[in-house]
Amino acid sequence: MASIWESRPGRYTAQVNAGGKRQSKTFSTKAEAKRWARHLEHAVDEGKRPTKDAALTALAEEYLAALMETKPPSRSKLAAIRIISEHIGRMPVSQIDVAAIRDFARQRRNGGAGPATILMDLSYIGTILRHGGALAGVDTAQALAHLASARAVLGASGGVSRPDERKRRPTDAELLALRDFWAKRRRGIPMWPVTQFAIATAMRLSEITRIRWADLDLDARTVVIRDRKHPRSKKGNDQTVPLLCGPTVIGGEVVDPLAIIDSMRREAEVIFPFDPRTVSTGFTRGVAACGIDDLRFHDLRHDGVSRLFEAGYSIEQVSLVSGHRDWNMLRRYTQLAPESLHRD
Repeated sequence: MASIWESRPGRYTAQVNAGGKRQSKTFSTKAEAKRWARHLEHAVDEGKRPTKDAALTALAEEYLAALMETKPPSRSKLAAIRIISEHIGRMPVSQIDVAAIRDFARQRRNGGAGPATILMDLSYIGTILRHGGALAGVDTAQALAHLASARAVLGASGGVSRPDERKRRPTDAELLALRDFWAKRRRGIPMWPVTQFAIATAMRLSEITRIRWADLDLDARTVVIRDRKHPRSKKGNDQTVPLLCGPTVIGGEVVDPLAIIDSMRREAEVIFPFDPRTVSTGFTRGVAACGIDDLRFHDLRHDGVSRLFEAGYSIEQVSLVSGHRDWNMLRRYTQLAPESLHRD
């Protein structure tokens, strides 16, 4: 029978009697401690000695199973881990060295992956080794050290690099072209109101399709975004944001996000009851049909943040709308138009 206790604030220790020998390990969450203990007890029940090595794919499975207990991983994360498993999943952790990581990077590069994508892959490998190894009771310290060395070598040679900061903003002409295109297609998702709302609020698409009628305050002109994206907190990061009327003007018309909300039917708990993937697909198709080059739905968030700065809002005020925690992150989403600096 496993024993689990909070050994110090925010740290949980699990102890298991494994074949007459006590084994213990400390984790940052109680769920991880329980999972490790169950894994070890199962091994003992099956008459197996706790493994000191395992294939990388086994650690990936442990990591994903633990994620499923709290929040399902994103499609992009699942796709990346699948690719990693296909390339080096069968390799035992003890054999992961600098040469193995460099060979993986070479395979990905030959398959068309760029330096930024490969860097993200290596980041996921590190996550799998750290968390999956802890859950499976496998020592991954040496593999992690080799991974760090390989990243340094690949970084120096240009084999991996951070993605270029995206600076794309839609022009008014492009937005009006999209408006006219969608006006001819009256069925389905109201793409133009959703697009206007995205710019006026600087919200992510996932946030737009998650806000609820119950969280709308008409008098204060605010709405609560539940579980807003945060670098550390996955849940509970609720934020009340203002619905500003004025900073966004498209084609000479002021966009009022509250008026857009008022135009939506109260047919569901959420205000915009649409699948974000369907909205994204509809936007991509509209962009292609209008002959617009390299414009993504997320660029609307960039545009919204930039419009706030151009309207004279301070860093603190803009961060209250966008949800960014510091200026360095906020800067990545801000591409000011030079002409906006002129004052009457």
